Amino acid sequence: MKLIHKLILTSSLILSANQVSATTISATLNSWENGWTEAVLYTAPNSYGFSSAGLFNFTNNTTQSDFLAFCLETDEPIDIGDTADFTIYPATDPEPFGTGAEVAEYIGRLYTNKYASVSDASTAAAFQIALWEIVHEDYNTYGFDLHTGDFQLVQASPGGANIAAGYLNSLDSWTNNVVVDVYRNAGIQDLLQVYPEPPPINVNEPASISLFGFGLLGLASMLRRKTIYHL
Repeated sequence: MKLIHKLILTSSLILSANQVSATTISATLNSWENGWTEAVLYTAPNSYGFSSAGLFNFTNNTTQSDFLAFCLETDEPIDIGDTADFTIYPATDPEPFGTGAEVAEYIGRLYTNKYASVSDASTAAAFQIALWEIVHEDYNTYGFDLHTGDFQLVQASPGGANIAAGYLNSLDSWTNNVVVDVYRNAGIQDLLQVYPEPPPINVNEPASISLFGFGLLGLASMLRRKTIYHL
């Protein structure tokens, strides 16, 4: 009984220390990066529905610098132009601050090996789908399978779904060379960031022009809606 009490007390002290030392920033959602997003239909614990899977572009108002981020959650809304305060925790911290060490390790492997491959809507959607599977799946029971378990992909473009499945099938053979942080906000979408920052996402010029045009159309469409649900 004394041992159990000691473990609970130690855990409480760790969480309290994380809360005290955590950094908070203000950030504004600018757009989908290059318009890279695709619609998907999914099921997850406590949520089900259509979502936009892709890559966000934010401005860190604290440092006046832009950054790219993928999402952690499946059921929190966020609007273009939203400004919110995010508290930053190491992903290795236990929930509700981080994701836990095992999940953080797999997230790091995905970023280390495939973030530089994100170059269009399909690869951006695939990366986000793979992240959701890693974060929300009971890996020890179901493995990383998009069609079974707690998180399931019901409908997506063949390209995005197949790429995501390929990423997930390779996770156990990859290594992790980054540190993962979680940007938490209780009422808005939580974000994922890694350090050192992955290599820049490069797009050749013709593709950039095409994607830019697509992005403007997508952004105009999204602005006509009040809320973007990045589920």
